[in-house]
Amino acid sequence: MSALTPAIRVDGVARSFRSVKKEEGWKGTLKLLFNPEHVTHEALKGISFEIQSGEFTGLIGANGAGKTTLLKILSGLIPPTSGEAKVLGFTPFERSLEFRKQISIVMGQKAQLWWDLPAIEAFDLLRALYQIPRELYKKRVEELTTLLGVDKHLNTQIRRLSLGERMKMEVIGAILHLPRVIFLDEPTIGLDVLAAKRLREFLRTHNQKEGATIILTSHNMDDISELCKRILLIKEGTLIFDGNPLTLTRQDECVLRVKLLSEPAVEEFAGKMEAPTDRVQKDEEDPTTYLLTIPRTRMTETFQRLLAQFEVADIGIQEASLERVIQKIYQN
Repeated sequence: MSALTPAIRVDGVARSFRSVKKEEGWKGTLKLLFNPEHVTHEALKGISFEIQSGEFTGLIGANGAGKTTLLKILSGLIPPTSGEAKVLGFTPFERSLEFRKQISIVMGQKAQLWWDLPAIEAFDLLRALYQIPRELYKKRVEELTTLLGVDKHLNTQIRRLSLGERMKMEVIGAILHLPRVIFLDEPTIGLDVLAAKRLREFLRTHNQKEGATIILTSHNMDDISELCKRILLIKEGTLIFDGNPLTLTRQDECVLRVKLLSEPAVEEFAGKMEAPTDRVQKDEEDPTTYLLTIPRTRMTETFQRLLAQFEVADIGIQEASLERVIQKIYQN
């Protein structure tokens, strides 16, 4: 594959699923047997994009938007209904041995290591499957488990590990063979704040050090904003945004961080500012500090109203959070 060839190319990929519709009651059961009615659901609708080697890309969408379906197509688990997908120059669903050696996929809601085995034995099986030289394997296991802080749990059965420890073992198992492309589907789901942060730091370091191409799906916007310089936003099977997340957060809104000398209720503050209450939040650590989300076009007017209505100790401006922007897109 040429250095100029994208690591991943998706051209007009669509995927539909056909299912049988069942009506209620015994009549519905008889109809299901003798005259079934089929329903077609379009999970993806002609998506196209390219990802260059070494990019860390976020894949965002509401539940049912088509994110996992897209990852399954790119990893070769299912074929597209139409269109073409290429990963490292390979057609994924052909599942060639050379292709499978160069990719990995981690699904946060599905265990992929052998539950009844200690982690070290599960890794040893992977070493044999991928034919990793023993000395290199030992070095990588030691390095990766130390970085993720799970080196003390190598002899513990996978099923006896906590969720955070298990997810870290899953990630280690997925990258032992140094795949060039990694698909991560909700890797931090269910993790506590510290475990999620440590896993994010590890993924960032791995991407920078090894140059792996990574696609990450997550409902945790901290994952996306901290790791991804590019996001693909899918809504109802259609790609509606492809670019830097800062482009979204800096479009039409910003957040004013206002510290007052008094402590009015959120409703009072919103009323005097002529703003909906859902656009105002109180800082959890400082009850006299308020976060007010406003359109950029109302900046001057808002400053004037603030100074006229309240005794203001300090004002700061910050960009709207990615989570709020994405939530707005979903709602619209």
